[in-house]
Amino acid sequence: MSTNQEGTLAQQMFGSQAPVYATSQVHVSDASLEAIIRLAEPGPYAWTVDLGTGAGFTAFAMTQCSLRVVASDLTRPMLQETRRIGQERQLSNLILCHNAAEHLPFTNDSLDLVTCRVAGHHFADFERALDEIHRVLKIGGSLVMADTVAPEDDAVADWLNDVELRRDFSHINDRKVSVIEGMLAARELEIVARENVRVYLQFNNWVARTVTPNEEVIALRRDFLERSPEVREAFEIEPTADGDINFSWPCLIFRACKR
Repeated sequence: MSTNQEGTLAQQMFGSQAPVYATSQVHVSDASLEAIIRLAEPGPYAWTVDLGTGAGFTAFAMTQCSLRVVASDLTRPMLQETRRIGQERQLSNLILCHNAAEHLPFTNDSLDLVTCRVAGHHFADFERALDEIHRVLKIGGSLVMADTVAPEDDAVADWLNDVELRRDFSHINDRKVSVIEGMLAARELEIVARENVRVYLQFNNWVARTVTPNEEVIALRRDFLERSPEVREAFEIEPTADGDINFSWPCLIFRACKR
């Protein structure tokens, strides 16, 4: 799939749902954001860019340790939410930028820090995005990224990506940690710190956020309830007394420095 095609899919998915993501608790604040803040400290940074900023919550956090923060996203309605919330918070060092992660409008060796929180699995060309991140970072600059990841077991990884794509047509790939490590090493981006957390979700909210069609919701619910023991253990799947399903995705957060 081309970057332009994926851009269209992401814009279709997130454009109409931007206000929902602006109030979604898992996006407003969770363990992945707390870990990004820890790994980005202490600063201060002259220039930080937050890729796939969504409604801007990671960018907002970075304004506390950066002189200037660029909140970058492919979807204009998301950036409108970022602008609105940023103005409510009276953030004077926040700048908005409409672009894809695979095409960064910044000069070579110009940025101190790039952040990206739970957006990489939507990038049509993740490796091209890493190439661009490497290009724009200064020597010694850092990428601090959080993203949901797939287990190393192929069957369990395939189950994860299958249900994510059926629920969200803009989903591309939850990658294995070993794959991400290899991509970073190939670009001389050295992981210097990492954390592993869980993204805790509830099925009903998960499918509602992407307005998943009812027939697909029924099929997905069945797949969660009839999962294999390996899948249940990997994603902590547990039905609740009120008919919902609790589960969690593994999430890798890392800081990688450009050497």
